[in-house]
Amino acid sequence: MWTLARKLLLHDRLRFAVAIAGVSVSVMLVLVQVGLYFGFMDTASAVIDASSADLWVTRRGNDSFEFASPVDERALYKVESVRGVARADRVLINFAQMKLPSGGDLGVQMVGVETRPGEAPLLAPWNIVGGDAARLAEPGAIACDRSDYGKLGIDHVGTQTEVAGVRAEVVAMTSGIRSFTTSPIVFADLRTARSFMPQLGTEAVTYVLVRVAPGEDIDAVKARIEALPNMAAFTNHEMSQRTRTYWSSRTGVGAGFFTTAVLGIIVGFVVVGQILYSGTLQYLREYGTLKAMGAKNSAVVRVILSQAMISAVLGFVLGSGLAVAMKSAMAAANLSVALFPQLYVATAIITALMCAFASLLSIVKVLRLDPASVFKG
Repeated sequence: MWTLARKLLLHDRLRFAVAIAGVSVSVMLVLVQVGLYFGFMDTASAVIDASSADLWVTRRGNDSFEFASPVDERALYKVESVRGVARADRVLINFAQMKLPSGGDLGVQMVGVETRPGEAPLLAPWNIVGGDAARLAEPGAIACDRSDYGKLGIDHVGTQTEVAGVRAEVVAMTSGIRSFTTSPIVFADLRTARSFMPQLGTEAVTYVLVRVAPGEDIDAVKARIEALPNMAAFTNHEMSQRTRTYWSSRTGVGAGFFTTAVLGIIVGFVVVGQILYSGTLQYLREYGTLKAMGAKNSAVVRVILSQAMISAVLGFVLGSGLAVAMKSAMAAANLSVALFPQLYVATAIITALMCAFASLLSIVKVLRLDPASVFKG
């Protein structure tokens, strides 16, 4: 049946090429759109995922990671006093204005982290490709991502600039750290970050990162912290998922990407269905002859389904290649497309089902075909 299906498809190579093109475009749209969605979600939670903390503590009612309302340092002392807390670091996340060489300003997402001599911070810039992140403890020291150098007018580590009128020096360069808000992420020591954002005061804290003592149950410590007035605690995973959900649901990002993916499936369905149906009509007498010669309906159905599966396999292979090419092209534009094995498997199943359902109209046409009709004039 596979041989017959292949010959019928290749008899009209132009029609066959159009079918494969339709499936491949559908596969590419699904992979790229869903991959872009997951890429954006990875970007949205990147700072959280890079943390080595067990718990994130913040003001109760803060929904957005980037736009959370700060508290004062008393929150740190309260958290440190909770049984089971081995270490607590302060983090300040807010927005500041960085001076550009052109004379203008650009809004950046400032991440102020705790630096302690001889201790690794619970949150720090990662993927360091230039400079020395240990120098962040110095007053005015900042770390920027090289993908934002063009925006910020920075061309090398050691560049002098200003943030909110305060002198700053780039001491480290990172790679691949981007913000979902499109504002460049700039790391600094907590004290330096506060000097860049004087409107928040000298004791502002957005999050308290907690390392739970060895042997302590994280959920138990979390419950003790949440018993404090106006304090909410989340595990690293919960904080990451919370941020992803916020950006996905509040901004409509998820609906937009998945709607486009569904449209891609519809395009593939319509193209394959039309091609298979027109091919069925073209070879209707042949199908009738097969049935007149004693071929069972199941055998004829397998021929049509085989054509659909051939289109699915070849379209998936070509579409996957196009998606990989698109991923590389988008990476050059600082857009992350997350392609992973589970996505490929799910897309392959969807493609097979799409082509199978697209063949239903052709199958119904052949099943209703009267074998005697081929002998009529």
